[in-house]
Amino acid sequence: MATQSDLITKAAEGALEDIKKYAPEEYKKLEADPAIKDKILQAAKATAKETLMLAEFTGHPHDFAEKVTKHLPEERVKLIQGALNIPTFRMKIIKKDNGRHWLELTREGQEFKPTRELASYSDIDWATIEQYASILIEAVLLVMSAVGISVSPSASVIRKTVDETAESIRSSSQLQRALETFVEAWDAAGNNPTKMATALFNLIKDSYSAGILWNIIKSLCSNMAWYDWVETSAKVSAMIIAALATDGVALIAEIALVVFSAVDFARKIANVVQLQDVKKGL
Repeated sequence: MATQSDLITKAAEGALEDIKKYAPEEYKKLEADPAIKDKILQAAKATAKETLMLAEFTGHPHDFAEKVTKHLPEERVKLIQGALNIPTFRMKIIKKDNGRHWLELTREGQEFKPTRELASYSDIDWATIEQYASILIEAVLLVMSAVGISVSPSASVIRKTVDETAESIRSSSQLQRALETFVEAWDAAGNNPTKMATALFNLIKDSYSAGILWNIIKSLCSNMAWYDWVETSAKVSAMIIAALATDGVALIAEIALVVFSAVDFARKIANVVQLQDVKKGL
C-alpha cells in the first residue's frame, strides 16, 4: 500500500508530466531554470499533501462541510464559497407570445453575445454547447479556488475562453458525454450536497482526463506570467491526482461547501434541461 509520501511524490511528478504534455514550451523553460522548476514542484507537493490530509480529516461524507471549515484557513474557505459566483455569462431563455423561444446572453447586465432565436435544432445545439462551456469554465474556476488561486477575468478573457471551450466541446464526443452525464447526475441529486458535489467532481475528473482543464486554465490566466499560470495548473493537477488516489474525498468535501449557494450555476444546468424540452417541441 502506498504511503502518503509516495502519493505526494506521485502527484507532484504527475503534475510535471502534465506540464510536459500540455505546455511543452513552458516545460522547456522549466528545464532551463531549475529554481523555477523546483518552486513549482514544491508547490505541487504542498497541494498534494494538503489534499491527502484533508481526505484523512473529512472521513464520512455526512459532515464534510463542517470538517473542511475546521481544517482549511478561513480565507480559503471564503474563496471556495465564492467560486461559483465568478460569472462567465448568464443565459436566459424567453418564450414570446407567439410561442417562439429566444435566447439572451448577458454578463454583469451587459450583452455578452447577440440575442438569438431558437428556431432550429442547430440553434438549440449551439446554445447547449455555449451553456456547457460556461458550466465547465466555472467548474475549473472552482478547483482553482480550492488550491487558493483567485482570478478576476475580464469580459474579453471570458469571451475568448468560452469560445475556445465551446469549440473543444463541439469537437469532442467524450466531453459532450461527460457534460450530459453531469447534468443528469446533478438533476438526480435533488438537494443532497454530497451527491451534487460528487457529480461536479466527476465532471472535473473527466475534463482533466480530456486535457481541456489545462487549456481553460491557460486561457483564464492569460494575463499572468508564464510561470504563474504553470504553477497554478501544476497545483490543480497535483490536487486532482491526489484526490483520485483517495476516491475524491477531499475535493468533494470542498465542493460541498458551495453547491447550495450556487444559484446561478444551478440555473445553467436547468437551462440545459429546458433547451432539450424546447428542442422536443420544434
